[in-house]
Amino acid sequence: MSDFWVQKMRTYFSRIDFDGDGAISRADFEGMAERFASSLPEDKAATLMKNLTSVWDTYLSAVGGGSAINKDDFIAAMKKLVKDPTLKVTLEGPLPLFFHAVDHNDDGLIDEEEFGAFFRLIGLDETMAPATFQAIDTDHDGQLSITEFTSAGTEFFMSEDQENPTKIFWGPLVE
Repeated sequence: MSDFWVQKMRTYFSRIDFDGDGAISRADFEGMAERFASSLPEDKAATLMKNLTSVWDTYLSAVGGGSAINKDDFIAAMKKLVKDPTLKVTLEGPLPLFFHAVDHNDDGLIDEEEFGAFFRLIGLDETMAPATFQAIDTDHDGQLSITEFTSAGTEFFMSEDQENPTKIFWGPLVE
């Protein structure tokens, strides 16, 4: 995998390492959910918590054997997933969970305001969100369908093309 691809995985890692301790654990997903849920009704907050912790429980906990995952182990695991086409579903699996966490009004679409909330959820300044939103809104209708969101997220993980607009799916790349 290219240095560019590794930079994208470092970016993703930094976005989901919510507490900034250098490892990903279930607590990071709980922290994201708690931050985001504070502005939601109780039933939606519970659903959000379930969706986000499911990302850890279903997809990431196995990488670290149930323990926290450091950056190097995470990147090594992602390399294996990307190289094995039968594991593509594992890469795509968390994306609908994030989609439903962001789709506040449950209309099956994410608008630019909801996408800004997604950036807040992962600890970014929501003013950065419009550039990413416009890059992945492939039909330019001002809304992201679950297909657009999932496709862009999958491309983020799979593509090594530095010109691919999905490179900013998780916000600006970290160095």
